[in-house]
Amino acid sequence: AEFKINNDDKYKYKQHKQYEKDPQLALKEVKDILSKLNNIESPEIFKIDHSEEERYFMFNHSIPAYVCSVLIRDHFNELSKEEKTFCKDIILEVALSPLKPNYQYQISDGVQPTISLLPTLLEAFPEEKENIKIVLLLTLFNEYPVGGMLSNESFSIFPIMAIHKLWKKNFSDAQSLLFGYLLLKPQYDELRERIREENYKKGIYESRDNQLLEKFLEENEENIQDVIGNILALSNLKDIDKLDLRTLKTAFQLIPQKTDNEDHKKIVKMIISAFAKKILSDDRDEKIDYKIKHDFLKTYAYFILNSHKDEIQDYLKPFLDNFNTSESVADLFQEFVLSEDMLNTDDKFWLVWNIFKEKVIEICKDGDRQWYVEKIVKSYLFAQVPWKETAKEWHSLKDKNKRFFKEVSQKIGHCPSAIYAISKLLNDIGSHYLDDGIFWISNMLSNNRDLVNKKLEVDTIYYIENLVRKYTFKNREKVRKTKALKDNILIILNFLIEKGSVVGYILRESIV
Repeated sequence: AEFKINNDDKYKYKQHKQYEKDPQLALKEVKDILSKLNNIESPEIFKIDHSEEERYFMFNHSIPAYVCSVLIRDHFNELSKEEKTFCKDIILEVALSPLKPNYQYQISDGVQPTISLLPTLLEAFPEEKENIKIVLLLTLFNEYPVGGMLSNESFSIFPIMAIHKLWKKNFSDAQSLLFGYLLLKPQYDELRERIREENYKKGIYESRDNQLLEKFLEENEENIQDVIGNILALSNLKDIDKLDLRTLKTAFQLIPQKTDNEDHKKIVKMIISAFAKKILSDDRDEKIDYKIKHDFLKTYAYFILNSHKDEIQDYLKPFLDNFNTSESVADLFQEFVLSEDMLNTDDKFWLVWNIFKEKVIEICKDGDRQWYVEKIVKSYLFAQVPWKETAKEWHSLKDKNKRFFKEVSQKIGHCPSAIYAISKLLNDIGSHYLDDGIFWISNMLSNNRDLVNKKLEVDTIYYIENLVRKYTFKNREKVRKTKALKDNILIILNFLIEKGSVVGYILRESIV
């Protein structure tokens, strides 16, 4: 059931033919498991020595959630009305468990698949709308870190992924959850802090989530009913850009990547503006949680590359207006490259890159001396991403992009980080640019003679040696017979020799 719900190995789950042929067999076995589980009272699953009953609980308690999730998703029409209801009740019961006192997330406890199935459940059982939407809303508030493959995520990733399934078939419900989250999450945080302070005064130092949840539901009953009834509108939300970054990050993750909704666009612009001001701030006291910043930049890059081309400039404006020599700018460029590696948007990606080009050139006027300029340049010129050693091309580096690298090499060629990045590029994902790239390198060295006296990035000489050796071996006769080409190669080789390169000396001797 776990293999099948995650679609991660069709061969493994298809090996169990008895269930594929007869889904009711799995349901029958689930009922047998449940009858045994119901006779086990509060097992102490964290003990070292477990009784037989406790071991049974540990290995079987999550099976009903997984099996029922598979049955509802993949075999709905094969189930009787009673079987559908049975599975629905199991899914809802497990999905509600994170809202119960003392719940602690455990990998494969069944909560993840049941929350994922809530959009499907809403469509099949609209009478359960209130329970489903309350679970989705309140679990969005859960920022507990989850383990395993999602170790860098918080629990809220599960309802976020579920709500993304709602946008196509239940847009109004998804919209109300987005608005409800933005309206109620700040109130939830404020109430949690208030209760903590009240308990502290009473000498109570332990967190009591049930007390928080009960009080929250009581104080916000009307707003919660508005969420359930899809009554909330953007006009009900005030000062979105003043909300804390964690809340804004989650809200951004909730919004569909390819959206034409005007309310979404307004919210996104407020979120981008708030983040740009904070993460590009010169105020050293403005420390931003790395995880929050990383999640935002990743979502931002994906969102931009999924947007309409005529909207990209507006979405980039806050970062252009606040552009500076900060590590966050380098991180932003890296996230764009990683996103483009997945999305392959080509024209949109290069639109973004050309929009930022003058900003990068501007900060390089004085070379690499300012903070983080070298990291920004390396990120902008694709040298920060850990490409596979075997990667010799990239889908977004085409012949038409050679003009970009020629211009950049001319305008920031005085930066050691630039010659490092260009030479690295020509060794890996831009290796098909070698015939042109050898002239980029030559011109950078010719126009910036002082590079020979500057401290270079580690491996710069190694990369230049590799590319000039490859080029001369490939074009030995051409280099010897063409004076202009030979002169350009000699500029590179003389630079290498001045840097103490034996490879440069041997290659020069072979063509002189």
